[in-house]
Amino acid sequence: MRAIFFTTTVTTAGTRVQVSSAAEDVKWIQFKSRAANTGRIFVGLSDVSATVNGWELSIPLVGRPNDPLTLDFGKYKDGSVKLNLFYVDSSVNGEIVDGVAIVQP
Repeated sequence: MRAIFFTTTVTTAGTRVQVSSAAEDVKWIQFKSRAANTGRIFVGLSDVSATVNGWELSIPLVGRPNDPLTLDFGKYKDGSVKLNLFYVDSSVNGEIVDGVAIVQP
């Protein structure tokens, strides 16, 4: 297994952005909103938006770390999801999401 680190910028709020075009098999993945973000971040599949079908990441508070979203597909026998299926969206232009994925070779 190996790790893939990524940063995704949602240039235009309300327009979902694919996290990666790589069709890697993800066993474990974590998303975290940047501390400088001022809006809300949503993680989901190709139908994610700032209003439906997404998991909202917590908004960072001054002096406090924000909570990441962690998904562990390795708990399930032969469980994995393709990295290119994940998308993010935001409520404010220019928001950034960082992440790391553990993928199968």
